Amino acid sequence: MVRSDRQDRSQYQNATDMPLQPSREGLLLALLTQLSSMDLLHPEAQDTLADGLCRVFDSQTAGICTLQGDRSGLARFQLNGKVLAFQIDDPDLNWDEARREGGLFGPTAWSANSARARGIPALPRQLNSGLTSAACAPLMDGGWHGGALVVGKRAGPPLDEADLELLSALAASLASQLHNQARIQSLQAANAGLETSRDQLLYSRNVLRALFDSFPDGLYIVDQEYRLTAVNMQRSRRTGKHPNALVGRNCYQALYGRESPCRECRVWSTLFYGETTMRTHREKNSLGDILEWELSSYPIFDNQEQVVQAILLEQDITEKRRLELTLAQSEKLAAVGQWAATLAHEINNPLTAIIANAQLLQREIPKDDDRYELVDLISRAGERANQVVRNLLDLARRDEYLFGPTDINQTIHTSLSFLQHEFVARSTSLVFEPAESLPLLRASPDHLQGVWLNLLTNALDSVENERGEIRVKTYAEGDEVFVMIADNGEGIPPEELERIFEPFYTTKEPGRGTGLGLSVCQRIIKQHGGRILVSSQPGAGTQFVVVLPAS
Repeated sequence: MVRSDRQDRSQYQNATDMPLQPSREGLLLALLTQLSSMDLLHPEAQDTLADGLCRVFDSQTAGICTLQGDRSGLARFQLNGKVLAFQIDDPDLNWDEARREGGLFGPTAWSANSARARGIPALPRQLNSGLTSAACAPLMDGGWHGGALVVGKRAGPPLDEADLELLSALAASLASQLHNQARIQSLQAANAGLETSRDQLLYSRNVLRALFDSFPDGLYIVDQEYRLTAVNMQRSRRTGKHPNALVGRNCYQALYGRESPCRECRVWSTLFYGETTMRTHREKNSLGDILEWELSSYPIFDNQEQVVQAILLEQDITEKRRLELTLAQSEKLAAVGQWAATLAHEINNPLTAIIANAQLLQREIPKDDDRYELVDLISRAGERANQVVRNLLDLARRDEYLFGPTDINQTIHTSLSFLQHEFVARSTSLVFEPAESLPLLRASPDHLQGVWLNLLTNALDSVENERGEIRVKTYAEGDEVFVMIADNGEGIPPEELERIFEPFYTTKEPGRGTGLGLSVCQRIIKQHGGRILVSSQPGAGTQFVVVLPAS
């Protein structure tokens, strides 16, 4: 369904000759394509990078800091459309602290809801002032550290984990290019005084080898006997050996551990007929994950236009395949969205009648009457069916979030009151530890109550076959409020824990769950600018922690 919508938009664009708003992925791809042919050490390229970061992350401040020595650096930023260039020579900057975890030039990426929470003393005040969130990712290539990418926002949604992952991936991609360009400039400076042909040839060879080794995908060259004549570092790392240890050996032995050419190999078409070929190959890594590679072969000709060697390119397309599957799932969800509206209309009306009449009967039947529990069961079953339909609608459409000052403890109290009978019926003890003087949150109380009900119901289902305990605790740390819901139930296996937030994925028995609850919970919490953390140990229980911004 998504693909059809895109085709409709494309046809509309052609018909009206009006450009569509580019997606964030499109902006990122365009930025990488533009930077791939530029020198990242040049101010023009860094200005292009800063401008691209602002557009990709919809931010007002972004730029690059490059290390020029042990105690110095250069930086170029864009601030509200204006370029700001400066030397990082702040006398108050502690360079040892700057290189530690969480510093400007630290070894790992970080983000903060406020630049003041981290403090970036190397940056001028006009860059730090007014930031509501900031993120930083190091430009590292192996053991080489070339600086950092910085993004800051003064308005709009704060930078989240997805933004930080995207910034880290971009930094990792640019770090190799920046490192290569730095090495190339270093080689050029070191060899500037050499004038002989031999030294010039050696320089050219080193540059080509650097480019060959720094290529992000696997590259190797074979002759007509399948002997390796060159292997780049990226491909050799997969074998755990240095390229020099692989050159001269047959490719199927050195790279795949075979005694004869691979049956699906198509390199012979390139070596003997000069054809360009392409095929896919699957293998398991050390963790047991399936990786998929795309292998392409290209001929190398001599002066007589005879094929003498073939160059092979191996590209990891595992992520591409995963995105294709995600797209297919999105199409299914789009179809579910259309179906859900009809389903809700057809089901909600009879459900409303069932629930209302059951509640009327409850008022007329004494609580000590045996029929009271049966009528109560009808009412609870109707509410559960109504919740399933509501979850499906929540997943398929954009809700109207009515944000206002909210007491987080009160929303939990309300949710617990709905489930009080379930705790008693299942002999499950409840420990609620609300923190005093929690700040009011700007939130949608109804949506948060739905989150607590989902998490508590899952916890009850986890301990339903034993006398269990469920702990609910609220507390605040810094500018965030935490809600912990933990049980001592059966837990979730590690291989399933990674998928519990996927729509329609459930670990419950058929007929017990729809697989929509946690997916809806995650979407609601993200709409509140928060996140959900989960940890579980089979046989020992599961713990969910919801983190919400206090502001």
